[in-house]
This record gives sequence, structure tokens and C-alpha cells, in this order.
Amino acid sequence: MKSGFKSDYLVFDNLESYADLGRHIAFYRRQAHLTQTELAKRIKISRPYLCRIENTKKVQTFSMEVLFNISRELNIEPYYFFAPLPGKRRTAR
Repeated sequence: MKSGFKSDYLVFDNLESYADLGRHIAFYRRQAHLTQTELAKRIKISRPYLCRIENTKKVQTFSMEVLFNISRELNIEPYYFFAPLPGKRRTAR
């Protein structure tokens, strides 16, 4: 049965968006003076998993539930993860 995909491999068309999201999470985590270990423990995920989410070189998918939990623990509204970081201007792609 054909799935309609060009290949059997998952292709990520949004690599830069994942990297940007991870960059934002790391920025706001540091702003909250939390280590990866502390934040991961608070939201009940492993530190290596959080590390992969924050990694800007590789893609780690994660659920909206995890994003909302991170948002709640950092006391940041979720939309801030998609806005330009403070002091940085977003360039057109």
C-alpha cells in the first residue's frame, strides 16, 4: 500500500523552526536560572530528552503537552517561544 510519500524516510521541512524553538526554550530556561536537570525534573522528562529539544543541530520532535509544561514551569506564555528573542531581530527566510 502506497502512503503517498516520496520515500520511506521521514523528511523534516521545518528544521530551522525546530532549532529556533529549542533556542527559545534554552534562552527562557536560562533566564529563569534553571539547569536542564532542574527543568526536566519539574516537567517529568529526562534531562537528555530536554537536551535534544534544545539542541539546534538535530531535530527532536515533542508534544504540545511538553511545550505547555515547559511554558508553565518557565512562567512564559507559549507564544513567546515563537516570537523573536529579546534583543534579536528575525530575518526573512
